[in-house]
Amino acid sequence: MLGVSAIQARLRGLAEKKIKAAAASALNVSAYAGSEEVKREMDRVFDRVTPWVKGGVRYVKAGVAGSSIRVPGATDQFGADLYRQLDSDKLTAVIDFDKWGNKTNVTVEKVLLAEIMGGQRKYKRHELALQRVGVLPAGMAIVPGPGAKRDQYGNMKSAQIVQIVSWFQGFEATAGARQNMTDKTKMQIMKGRKVKGVKQRGFELFVIDKQLGKLHPGIYMRKDYDRSAGARVAHLSHGGATALMYFVQLPKYRKRLDFYGVAEKVAVAEFNRAFPLYLNNMLTERGL
Repeated sequence: MLGVSAIQARLRGLAEKKIKAAAASALNVSAYAGSEEVKREMDRVFDRVTPWVKGGVRYVKAGVAGSSIRVPGATDQFGADLYRQLDSDKLTAVIDFDKWGNKTNVTVEKVLLAEIMGGQRKYKRHELALQRVGVLPAGMAIVPGPGAKRDQYGNMKSAQIVQIVSWFQGFEATAGARQNMTDKTKMQIMKGRKVKGVKQRGFELFVIDKQLGKLHPGIYMRKDYDRSAGARVAHLSHGGATALMYFVQLPKYRKRLDFYGVAEKVAVAEFNRAFPLYLNNMLTERGL
């Protein structure tokens, strides 16, 4: 077994850039290991994690002076991500979230923030849209009802959410926007119309904003009823309508995903294993 003096002598024969190269390689495999363990932890603490959520966990390979890394969870007054410059003499690899988000600009970090840090969940975009038009009361959130169409992960399908927001004129008016339903379109839907040559049952959406007998506050679908039914709901408890969304108190979450703790524990252990191996390989290649 080599003593400290012998090891120091071997290292003196290796150029500093080679030592940094070994460290960078060890950091990269460590960051990868940490990111993969976080994904496994998601499967342990959450039910049916979507590929999009797990795919949002990333690792950034080791960089040197002149480059910058994102500060997780930090934004400026306009909501833009904050970055910090790397120290001039430090190699840094990062386990983080994809900052780009999905096609509606929602990032995995925003979705999971309350699960990682604890605290009150942020409003979702469709919740804000329905609040804006007075459909969803302040301080309330939305959960799928029995009539909701769900995907394989248990989430309400986006097409149905868009239909509901559109029905209640929840999309903000922008140049050329045609997302909100017109009264004419609603009337056609209520009467029933053909889709691919097949006549569909007519339906209407309406809101119950406070408990009404056995009916919870939410958004309901009433089928085969025209506007003459008005707000009469006495028949609804007998199956005349189905809840698509329920209104509930905006939830507060305890910390469930120890994202940074899990990532750090695994990454540090992997670095302690990998760095000596990379270093020894370089020394051996040079006959040191």
